Amino acid sequence: MSVSRYLLSLLLLSPLMAWAQPNLVECQRMDQVQLRAASEETLLFLRCRARRISYEAPRLKGVSQKVRDDLVFACLDQADAAEHQLRVSHGYTRESLARKKCDE
Repeated sequence: MSVSRYLLSLLLLSPLMAWAQPNLVECQRMDQVQLRAASEETLLFLRCRARRISYEAPRLKGVSQKVRDDLVFACLDQADAAEHQLRVSHGYTRESLARKKCDE
């Protein structure tokens, strides 16, 4: 299994485990190893997850607005960090990365 697939599987499993518990997802900062291994596929996943969470966060019950906002912004920051890494390290442009859309 390649490193990028392994990291993607970790990114996929952690929100699923978090959603199964108290119905919250954690979007923690990606470390440098994860950022260097980020692919277009990883970026698309992160973007789509951030988009989905931004729609679902207002419906979370029992948490403050600050927690909801922090959750959304943390997920958006994660996607932005991956996009920045792809642009800086691999020479992608914003336009080329923006062409990828969520299937939702």
